[in-house]
Amino acid sequence: IVGIVTVDDAIDILEQEATEDMFNQAGLADVASNEADRSNVLINGNVWQIWKVRLPFLVITLIAGLLAGAVIDEFEQTLESVAAVASVIPLIMDMGGNVGTQSSTVFVRGMSLGHIDLSSFTKYFLKEIWIGLSLGLIVGIISGVAAAFWQGIPMLGVAVGISLVFAMTLAAALGFLVPFVLIKLNIDQAAGSAPIITSIKDIAGLFIYFVSVNALLGHLL
Repeated sequence: IVGIVTVDDAIDILEQEATEDMFNQAGLADVASNEADRSNVLINGNVWQIWKVRLPFLVITLIAGLLAGAVIDEFEQTLESVAAVASVIPLIMDMGGNVGTQSSTVFVRGMSLGHIDLSSFTKYFLKEIWIGLSLGLIVGIISGVAAAFWQGIPMLGVAVGISLVFAMTLAAALGFLVPFVLIKLNIDQAAGSAPIITSIKDIAGLFIYFVSVNALLGHLL
């Protein structure tokens, strides 16, 4: 019927207005608009448009993978001397990746729902670092004890624990910092956050692990 506004229409309008007010109060109106435009390109754009957004970040990941391989190659003697060192590399890389994914998802969802005010980013960032550190301590202790008993090398367990604390703390920090920086630079965080977080976390985590192993297991090398 022409001229009649239904209850459903009224509710939709109220929800839209409330959402806009929420984004405006949080200083996210422009961010929400940009994210909507980028999402539309990634979903409805042609193949070339999607390539332009996603491929550069995958190239970054490719280069980082080669650098991570270079780190492993640099410590080849360590791997040859103590074969057990290689057995926990996937654990360190995967746990860091899981924490980074959790943190970035929490940040993006919190920002989208207006729970995170970008003008107070430092407060949320420091809290996430503390969460990553506390999670790293818990998982590091459990994994370190398990690795020590599994391989029969106590100092390997210590190296695993130290590496996990570092990797998980770094990943949590990057999970908040990387999407925040990309948003500030007006770069698509949906396509860029995960590759950048993974790249930095993998290289740094492997380096710390091998340095810890060399320091603690030097007598076996």
